Amino acid sequence: MGHLERLQEGMVRGGFDALLLGGEAAGQFAAGHFRIGVHMPGWPIPVTFVPSSGVPHIVTADPDGAVNLPADHVHGMMWNPETLVTELRSWVQGATGLRVGTDALSPGGRALIEAALPGSTIVDATRLLAEVMLTKSPEEIEALGQLCAFVTAAAEEGLRGGRPALLRALHGAFVVSFPQVSARHVTVAVRRGGLIGEARLGPGDANRGERALECLRAGSTAAEVAAALPPGVEVVGIGWGYEAPLLRDGWATPEDLVLQPGAVLAVRWDRCGVTVGLEADGPRLLSLSPKEVAR
Repeated sequence: MGHLERLQEGMVRGGFDALLLGGEAAGQFAAGHFRIGVHMPGWPIPVTFVPSSGVPHIVTADPDGAVNLPADHVHGMMWNPETLVTELRSWVQGATGLRVGTDALSPGGRALIEAALPGSTIVDATRLLAEVMLTKSPEEIEALGQLCAFVTAAAEEGLRGGRPALLRALHGAFVVSFPQVSARHVTVAVRRGGLIGEARLGPGDANRGERALECLRAGSTAAEVAAALPPGVEVVGIGWGYEAPLLRDGWATPEDLVLQPGAVLAVRWDRCGVTVGLEADGPRLLSLSPKEVAR
């Protein structure tokens, strides 16, 4: 089953008529395109519309990145809010009283939805997105393992030769954010095939990382895992972007999310980090071990 089908199946279970997504990773997961573009700082408009059945609409500055979608479902950036209001009404075909899920919206973005879809109920869809996006297929997990190996090898070059060596090792790769490089520490993340892999090598307590891995069990809720994590550890979903859940010592969102086999998580502490895939009997490393990343 593809990403869109899985998401729409979850929408039906959760009683969602539509999703209006502002997050880049969620939009790419749902619609299958590889770029959205840039929205105005502080005003994240919904850029992906997902009906409970049928083909999504996207708003993008890069139509060439959405060749998988019909041309009439790919729309240029709507700098005039009234344009978006008009388009939304046409996308729902005049339906009213809808239950619409959102992820990341500013007050201005919410006001646009309310103006376009009066009488609709707007609810948080973060938990639905976490359930669907966190669990990866075996092929995706294999690809993430290969990506982690590539990024880690580049990070090792950065430790040996500094930023120039790191950049040479990353030549041709899509680097997600500006790498942090010093004589003892490298943090870098790369996107390939729609997936994000990261490496975090540096000084840290390897034992704390090992204890954190022991807390990760399929079938546990996010809140149960967070309650058991050592202090100073952060766990976040990773793969299609940086995804929910976000877990820290004693705190989690969404709290009631159940971690399923196939979930991929980034575990971070100090200046170190590892990536794991959950299996029925515990986590499987997709990257180096805590002892290997703690330098």
